[in-house]
Amino acid sequence: MDHFSFCEVLGPEEGNKQLRRHWESWVTEDIVKQLAQSGAVNSLRVPVGDFMFEPYGPYVGCTDGAIDYLDTLLDWAHTYGLSVLLDVHTQKDSQNGFDNSGQSLGFQWTSGLSTYPRNLVTFQHWPIRAANWIGEFDAVAINYTTINYDNINHSLNVIEKLVGRYSGHPAVKGVEPVNEPWELTPLTLLKKFYWDAYLIVKKEAPHWKFVMHDSFRFTPETWGGFMRGCPDRALDTHIYQAWQDPAPRLSFYNNACAAKKQIALMERAFGPVVVGEWSLATDNCAMWINGFNDNLPGFPRSPCKYIPCSTGYMGEGQPGVPVDIGKPLQGPYGTGMSGPSFGLCPVDRDWLTERDGTDEVMSLLALKKISAFTGIGHGFYFWNFRTDLYNPQWSYILALERGWIPKGDLNDERIINACHREDEGDFVCEANRDVPEDTIRGGMEYALEEEEKDSKYIYNLRGEELYDEADEIFSSFWESRRAQGATCDFGGAASLSEV
Repeated sequence: MDHFSFCEVLGPEEGNKQLRRHWESWVTEDIVKQLAQSGAVNSLRVPVGDFMFEPYGPYVGCTDGAIDYLDTLLDWAHTYGLSVLLDVHTQKDSQNGFDNSGQSLGFQWTSGLSTYPRNLVTFQHWPIRAANWIGEFDAVAINYTTINYDNINHSLNVIEKLVGRYSGHPAVKGVEPVNEPWELTPLTLLKKFYWDAYLIVKKEAPHWKFVMHDSFRFTPETWGGFMRGCPDRALDTHIYQAWQDPAPRLSFYNNACAAKKQIALMERAFGPVVVGEWSLATDNCAMWINGFNDNLPGFPRSPCKYIPCSTGYMGEGQPGVPVDIGKPLQGPYGTGMSGPSFGLCPVDRDWLTERDGTDEVMSLLALKKISAFTGIGHGFYFWNFRTDLYNPQWSYILALERGWIPKGDLNDERIINACHREDEGDFVCEANRDVPEDTIRGGMEYALEEEEKDSKYIYNLRGEELYDEADEIFSSFWESRRAQGATCDFGGAASLSEV
């Protein structure tokens, strides 16, 4: 369920009624105070909708009052000494096809394709995802056939109104004009949009920071030198491990620390880098993380943990809760599965206590992530401050309560030294000696082909000669790509070892 569909289905009156209940319950003054008093939070990244400033379509009437709640939140932030980065999270016709854009664009009912069971309601989204904010996207040609300048101008008008309203507010430190424009967005047009938005911001709020999302293209080749010399600009990148393949804890630790190298490269090529979103999730189990009653094909990659569904955060009378414990997952059904079943809801899995309990793994992972983000870059924002279900991998408040994220000074020695062993290269990626040779060759072939190298020779290798060659290939591949999320697994052919 996205915001657009929510308002379209419920209509302006009922939609606004439910949204007001949500606004009153989801963020409270006590929560803002709690975040400020944790000692490690000095800024909030607040998602706002473009429709709050220029309503259109089903948002008209449905989102009335949203700006009033934003005003209140900003006042609370100022009261407790927190700055705010305003993040324009949605765009007209969707900038990425995700539900977080306001509209899960690329949608089709497929119920007619199924004759059994009867009355089964199904849909698809991920195979036909599209993003039409910047123009009309052709999913076959994988490019834009037309450019929608009306949408672009709408977005610039939103920035103008946002800046006009909040340029004098003492809590606001800056703006991010578009969240997560997808990687197929024409780069020339996106950079032109950033330039135009920057000029609008600097005219009315010269003291504001201007933060640009990397469009899932966090490379010096893409952003190096862009807007060089312009004051107060920064690049936002989102670093998650939740969409990576399952891996041992050492792989996640090394990957977390390797982000430092990527950030350092971009700091040299572009300038200030902010990690605008990150979490402690190492799997894709959180309910509806990939859409309402839907999932990416093949996800989640790991067995999930199920806990009793929450009774709702909006108090008595919240629609849809409590969940009926006598019913399985209810439709409509997407291309994947995620949702409540017999009163249980999926959350991130636990790490095995026989080896390393969840508390230990999450605590170490948090230290390493924070070390990587603060050692070189210009700060970070955790996604999110709370969750409906008990899922501390995605909740800053719950992670604090569990002791995973340290309270207070981020100059703690535990944080500063968290990546010492990873930085020193105390781990190597080696071939597993207890798996079949065909498995080893499969991993080697993948690595060599990814690097556009000939793999024919590996089929002449046998025994220890094969494993030794695999050690070299796996270690080289992993070392060069671990900052981009590569794990030391290669289809079960390899694993990390301590030197």
